[in-house]
Amino acid sequence: MSQQQPAPQAASAHAAAVPAQPAQAAIPFKRDDGAAGATLAGGGIGVLVISLLAIAVVLFLRRRLNLHVGTPAAGRSLRVLESARMGPRALLSVVEFDGTRYLLAQSEQGITCLANTPAVKDAAETPSREGS
Repeated sequence: MSQQQPAPQAASAHAAAVPAQPAQAAIPFKRDDGAAGATLAGGGIGVLVISLLAIAVVLFLRRRLNLHVGTPAAGRSLRVLESARMGPRALLSVVEFDGTRYLLAQSEQGITCLANTPAVKDAAETPSREGS
């Protein structure tokens, strides 16, 4: 079992005969020409324009369908006169309906009518007849 091992001189001569592999090239990259910033700004302007159009459509529909928030419409028979929160899940309200005021309690279990009285006309609501 005799194996011939190459002499150290022969091994180094063999390594010198094989050309060295070139170093790996750097990873190619894309140059930034500033277009990415312009694209981002254009997208932001697009979102702003779409948002303004959506707001305009909502305002138009509110006027068209007569959906005014916070203003009592004339001829309505139901008005919430006052509300007070009694806890995280309980609400006490005074509601006027068809000439009667109701004291309503709302909770997790439902709505309960606690009291009702005839509606009292305020002095500002009734016309004065002193001059006639």
